[in-house]
Amino acid sequence: MISGHRGARALAPENTLAGIKKAAECGATWVEMDVQLSADRVPVMIHDKTVNRCTNGRGSVGKMSLEALKQLDANAKFMGDGKDLYIGEQIPTLQEALLLCDQLDITMNLEIKIHRKTEVLPLVEQIVQTVKQLNFPLDKLVFSSFDLGVLTYCKTLYPEVRRGLITSKNRRNMMGKAQDLSLYSIHYDQSKLTESMATKIKTAGLQLHIWTMNEPDKAAMFRSWGVDNIITDYPNKF
Repeated sequence: MISGHRGARALAPENTLAGIKKAAECGATWVEMDVQLSADRVPVMIHDKTVNRCTNGRGSVGKMSLEALKQLDANAKFMGDGKDLYIGEQIPTLQEALLLCDQLDITMNLEIKIHRKTEVLPLVEQIVQTVKQLNFPLDKLVFSSFDLGVLTYCKTLYPEVRRGLITSKNRRNMMGKAQDLSLYSIHYDQSKLTESMATKIKTAGLQLHIWTMNEPDKAAMFRSWGVDNIITDYPNKF
């Protein structure tokens, strides 16, 4: 399985509806995207704490209303080919992103971004509310996070949705925590993953996703280690 990273980050503006469409066009069956809250507590798709890197605006996502975020150009900083195709691309809401994934029959690996600890519960609550309101198919969704507190809340509030821990290292008692949280997957930094760690994860009965892997010639090696899902900026190359 191939996941388009932040949609298809190298091919379309990241975390946008255009990115989801591009990933699907390339044959990816998954997308990995990031979600956080606007000032008026609407889940929106964006990675950074601020809008500075990816739009023509400046400021903290958490201090901007949805209306203000929707005025920004999410294509402004995109430097890939076909930039002119994405003029006027907006920051989407989680609802918009999920509806498109459902339409395209693509699975969402939803990374829950936490920039302040006070955001954890309200963000998870709003995400769960959105998913339930849409009656989104749960076999097409994974909640993922670096934060064990986030995954704990996800299990408490919506245990039916699969959960994945994102990590770049062998965290203390990681397999024990995975069992306690009934995790579906471990999402490991491919540059830090070893064959022995991959074996350990797979032996524990977990799915193994790797990020962010942009070298197709390494895919066979990772597959031989038991990797189930490759998250890449270039879904067109795999």
